[in-house]
Amino acid sequence: MSGIAARQATKAEFRKMPPQLVESGGKAKTWITRGGNFAVVVSEVEPGAVLSRANNPEEYMIILPPEGASATIEAGDRKVEAKPDSLTIVPPGASTLTATTKGLVARIFSKASDDIMAKASNAATYADGAPELAPPDLWPEPYDGYRLRHYPLAQYAKPDGDRIQPRVFRSTNMLVNLFVHYKSRRSTKALSPHWHDDFEQASLTLSGKWIHHMRYNWGSDLDTWTPDDHGEMGTPSVIIIPATVVHTSRDVGDGESSLYDIFCPPRMDFAAKKGFVINEDEYPLPATNAAATPGAPAPKTGGTLLSWQKPG
Repeated sequence: MSGIAARQATKAEFRKMPPQLVESGGKAKTWITRGGNFAVVVSEVEPGAVLSRANNPEEYMIILPPEGASATIEAGDRKVEAKPDSLTIVPPGASTLTATTKGLVARIFSKASDDIMAKASNAATYADGAPELAPPDLWPEPYDGYRLRHYPLAQYAKPDGDRIQPRVFRSTNMLVNLFVHYKSRRSTKALSPHWHDDFEQASLTLSGKWIHHMRYNWGSDLDTWTPDDHGEMGTPSVIIIPATVVHTSRDVGDGESSLYDIFCPPRMDFAAKKGFVINEDEYPLPATNAAATPGAPAPKTGGTLLSWQKPG
């Protein structure tokens, strides 16, 4: 680990705090929580709620969890009828989401959507611009150009596979790991504490109860040390885990629970592992990717100690 965390983690349990926006004539309550390079936006919607972007500067993602809303999503000349348990990547420009049933909708925006970043409940936390983070440079455009991309997620789950099942997707500006929902608890003998040197991680949980264990690196001044954090979080909620903070997550509730890890820009260590990113054939890697050069060193992992199969 290379340094001291520049800031404390942000924890947001949405139903314990007022929404940042009430939209669409009261049919949508929206909570916004940001990191240095992205914002996680969760809305509780009624049928007919409209969430629109007039001219979003970059791609963004929409997650409809299994217990979430259904929606009609439109962008450019395309339209999809998105059901719960799906991911949609929305191209730059104008777009509209219209809820057709009641439930939760999660959207992830990059730092380029500055109007959303400014409305975040924790905007003051990033008043310094987060200089400790790698810059959110855009990766190359998709091979077939920008367009609406829709992925029903059930087809990527293995009913008889390992309990921990990653499902990784990326765009030009972010990467998400949408774990197959947990129906049994993770063993305390199989946790995966790790850290990231120069990027943050958002862990979005929309069902269950979670502990995000965190340990902050020590500096020379005892008065600045931060105690370990093992606090429980209800759902829906999100935690923004700072760079250099050791962390691992554990579901502790009953029944089914969800975990979605978010990174912006995309993680090169994940993206460069052939076959790991489900939609890798749609997006080229950056030309500077070290893994593409024979004999070059492996991409930097940011100090991670977890295996490819373990959640963040």
